[in-house]
Amino acid sequence: MKDIVTEIGFVIDWLSHPAELGCKPNKIQFTKRFTTEDGIECMIFKYKKNILSPWLLAISSDAGIFSEQQKYVQQTEVVDATKLIEFLKQYWINQANDKNDREERAKSAGTFVGFALLKEPLWDSTKFEKDYTTEWGENLIGNPEESVSAKVYSFPEFGEKTLLAISLVESPVTEDEIEYSAQSNYMWSEAAKVTKSHKAHLIISVLGADDAKVGARLYAKVITTICHDSNTLGLYHNQVVLQPSFIIDASKLMKKNMFPLLSLVWFALRRTEKGLSAYTVGLTALGKDEIEILDTNEAPSVLRDFLFNIVSYIVEEDVVLHAGETIGVDNKQRLKIDKSEGVNVKVESLKIVYV
Repeated sequence: MKDIVTEIGFVIDWLSHPAELGCKPNKIQFTKRFTTEDGIECMIFKYKKNILSPWLLAISSDAGIFSEQQKYVQQTEVVDATKLIEFLKQYWINQANDKNDREERAKSAGTFVGFALLKEPLWDSTKFEKDYTTEWGENLIGNPEESVSAKVYSFPEFGEKTLLAISLVESPVTEDEIEYSAQSNYMWSEAAKVTKSHKAHLIISVLGADDAKVGARLYAKVITTICHDSNTLGLYHNQVVLQPSFIIDASKLMKKNMFPLLSLVWFALRRTEKGLSAYTVGLTALGKDEIEILDTNEAPSVLRDFLFNIVSYIVEEDVVLHAGETIGVDNKQRLKIDKSEGVNVKVESLKIVYV
């Protein structure tokens, strides 16, 4: 049988972690010991953040120590503690499945495709190569016998199958959704007008990198160099048409050795009669699930910034989220995560229940 004093010490240490309370609780007391139907032994504790706060619930069990900083209620303490145990059990199942999840996502990751919308049906591959080298200090390895309007470059240092392909199409993009995609850019009022004026486009593809983030950086560098060209009107990818200056500014982070998230993931907003939703387009290529936050009453800038911060954490720390877990921007915010068919995206997505 576990010693109460010892377990109190373990719970205090857990609560003191920066991701939890960040400090020792003001008070903590043992209240009850019980065993679940599947044989997990659990000790229930109540604690206070500070002298004025209500009592909160924590457990120490065979499945681990945990607290969601919910209010302690004596009449339902066993039921509430059992729910925390179920959360921990699911957490360990998720951890066991994490490797398989990463391998499955990797199958659809690492391919980046975009369309540079052009004023005129012109593209000088030699100039592009020089501009790329000047901006990024890296040489492009291509076949000199290829057409100047269609080039394939290899990057063996990123993986033996890593390729960059750029080809000029001397006609506008014919996809029906491009006009809608242009209208959905809430950061560029002229997007639809400019899109209608393009006469040709470049198809830009990066694929085959051993590491999706390495391929992503390469793609970001390429589209940035192309967006510097005065013949480029906009970039169509991730179901949106972006202004060249937006891509250029977003990619400046790479020169500070930071990841160019805004160049690679679109943080979309959509308002319906149910409220404002925010969602990502582009995380699949990075080996992550797309994320949606549905039908909120939040201000657009606040909701977008929240989603951006969550995605930054996921990408930079290489986190895999699972249904049933919680997430937040600090140790006080714990928002539930679900997974289901996408509402605004064409794949299954994670839903953050924003309250």
